[in-house]
Amino acid sequence: MRNLVRTFATGSAAVALALAVTGCGGDTAGEAGGGGDKGGDKGAKGGAITVETAQGKINLKKPATKVVALEWTYTEELVALGVTPAGNADNKGYGTWITAEGAALPQGVTDVGSRNEPSLEKIRALQPDLIVIDNERSKSNLKQLQDIAPVLSFTYTTQPQLGTMKKNFTELAKAVGKTNEATAVNQRIDTAAADLKGRLEKAGKGGLTYAVGQGFTANGTASVRMLTDDAIAPQVLNLAGLKNGWTGKGDVWGMTTVGVEGLTATAKNAEFLYVAAAEDNPFTGAFAKNPVWKNLDFVKGQRVRPLDPGTWLFGGPLSALHLLDETGKALKV
Repeated sequence: MRNLVRTFATGSAAVALALAVTGCGGDTAGEAGGGGDKGGDKGAKGGAITVETAQGKINLKKPATKVVALEWTYTEELVALGVTPAGNADNKGYGTWITAEGAALPQGVTDVGSRNEPSLEKIRALQPDLIVIDNERSKSNLKQLQDIAPVLSFTYTTQPQLGTMKKNFTELAKAVGKTNEATAVNQRIDTAAADLKGRLEKAGKGGLTYAVGQGFTANGTASVRMLTDDAIAPQVLNLAGLKNGWTGKGDVWGMTTVGVEGLTATAKNAEFLYVAAAEDNPFTGAFAKNPVWKNLDFVKGQRVRPLDPGTWLFGGPLSALHLLDETGKALKV
């Protein structure tokens, strides 16, 4: 699946989605990090910092101030910390797929090319003091990047993905002297989930069964990436007491890619939450007149709930907050 997604050519919403889905980040750790450790405190005061990464411990003499991020998750995290990246891979794609409140890319961020093939020349010209990458995507040019600046490398898919995201967000925050800010943002996720849970229970909707998927068209075929409990988005929704009604076998990302027939495996009582680009929406397009789609329980029961197309299901803390907010709106609580 990962290789398939990465090989689509650019030029359409489906292609953008196929490439976008790999815009995830992470680390080697599975537990959520709260920050406030000695390394983070020293960094906040301008002292030496040690950061845990997928490539081992990275030592920095002082907090980084000019950072290039080659994965959207880490760009989102930097913005959440109040840090404007010096460079980002694919500014247009970031702006299309990540629309969470507070996540907008600030003015003046240099576009350094695609995430799969960033421009080393543009990165070098920025003279960064830190580069943040996805461990798998950037393996081929890791040494060249390390020749430019210290590199923080993370792996998004380590389980549990939500804990991994929080941990890596805290590690990145150490590197830029923003540990306290990371702690506050991480806590917002738990607070927002508890708030949604309370509103659902008050409305008599506590513990609802849901399924969440991302629709797209590739090579003329309408498909859906259904998310298992191994994916970060269900892990966020489950904090609110919701129950995932999709139990298909997932890939390393926690995704099961199916056609319309595959959707028949969705729990019969599920609320169907989905994300799809306005110009490439199988649920209102290719599937709409399909008899299999029409006979799905959640379709007949009018429980199809579109989310904001910019709800990034593979992102950082601001995307997690956006998912909770959009789900609350979709479920009318």
